[in-house]
Amino acid sequence: MRSLIPLSPTRYLPPEDRLLLGRSVAASLDTADWAAWVRLDGGIRSATARPRSVRALRSLLGDGHADGRGSVDWTAAPRWDEEAQDVTWSRFPPGEAETAIALCHERWQVRGAALPFSSGRSALLPLLLVRCADRRTEVRERARRMADAALHGREADPSLLVPLAVHLNLRPHGGWALERMLAAAGPRPAGLPGRIRASHVPRARILAARLCLERGLLGPAQLTELVLTAPDRTVRHWCTAALLARVTAGDPDRLLDPLLTASSAVTRSSAVTGLHRAGRGREAARYLADPSARVRSAARLVLRTEGGDPQELHRVLCSDPVAPGVASGALFGLAESGAPGAVALLRPLTAHPDGRVRAAALASLLMLDAASPDELMAAMEDPHPPVVRVARKALAPYVLLVPEEWLTSLVAPDRPRHVRRSGLRLLCAHGPALRKRVLAPLEEDEDPEVAHEAQRARYEPLPPTGPGG
Repeated sequence: MRSLIPLSPTRYLPPEDRLLLGRSVAASLDTADWAAWVRLDGGIRSATARPRSVRALRSLLGDGHADGRGSVDWTAAPRWDEEAQDVTWSRFPPGEAETAIALCHERWQVRGAALPFSSGRSALLPLLLVRCADRRTEVRERARRMADAALHGREADPSLLVPLAVHLNLRPHGGWALERMLAAAGPRPAGLPGRIRASHVPRARILAARLCLERGLLGPAQLTELVLTAPDRTVRHWCTAALLARVTAGDPDRLLDPLLTASSAVTRSSAVTGLHRAGRGREAARYLADPSARVRSAARLVLRTEGGDPQELHRVLCSDPVAPGVASGALFGLAESGAPGAVALLRPLTAHPDGRVRAAALASLLMLDAASPDELMAAMEDPHPPVVRVARKALAPYVLLVPEEWLTSLVAPDRPRHVRRSGLRLLCAHGPALRKRVLAPLEEDEDPEVAHEAQRARYEPLPPTGPGG
């Protein structure tokens, strides 16, 4: 893990405590991080609303990080004097650190009184922008007039304030700050694209992505990176659409290639659909065996548009019942396509050497309503757990129709664990009388799940019998 660079000798103190000790803004927090300003605003508001007890620096930091002569006492911070109707400044005019504390104070009177002292101090411009979204009208309007004057005076680069304004836009009165910063920064603010990934607030990331896309700030490489790695589904969707809009005939820049291998099925299906517009529609055939039904459907649609026959391609993929490397998606695609003779091709694959293929073949037959009860009961003894799981889910609604002797044999101690546990689930879907009778000898079973169900069945009450029972 990368070690943090200390900002000041009192590196274990939060920024608001450093300011209280008279440190400059630059020495108290990372001024390039918009989130640091937001945290500072909340930290000072909390500290001034509930002043904390005096804490000696020596006990907090040790001799290696402070001189030990100071203390953190928020009762000494600027406050509003009701009798004098003024702020209790430690000196007048207040310094940078005290002004920063007052700009974030819990009392709106203190925030309003601190605004004039922020003029001409470029280090405090981010806090002035925060006050442009203040919940108090008097403070908010005055801060906006001062922010306008600062921008006209070129006290700071508006592009650097756009990321902070994006977050402030999420506040009830924050829209003005974003509109004003975007207008002052021009059509291509430099600091905006980085906010899509850097922000920890999803709504801020989504807003930054929308603004970047509206202004064309993202190139193909950036769009591809966001499609593949952005944490927000909305951002991935927007960037996918923007990237596909850049695809031209032949796709000379190969923009679709990274999307076709993405982990997201939504992204892959969008890219497969884009193959037709790029003139690469025939390549969709390789995605007929994709693990996602959405991608397989998109591939079939593109192939039909290109004049191909996806049903025939599905039959070719599943034609050899013993071929190694048969993809499970190919079997599902065959069932989904409704190809003639699909059942005849799928049934031999239930005996394929690969357990994954057997499970997919059985599930595909169930999709076509072509799996018989005997096949399902035989599959319950398969050595591959996914096959047994598919059969168990299909048998569960009809568990009262299967022979009790066969159902009882599934939980016998000599059965494999995955067979016993699937049989246990079928048994639990049966009536309590059979469950009690079968599980009674298994209360001390080596399998903890079987033993637990057996002990639970012991105390399970039987349903009341009818008048004739």
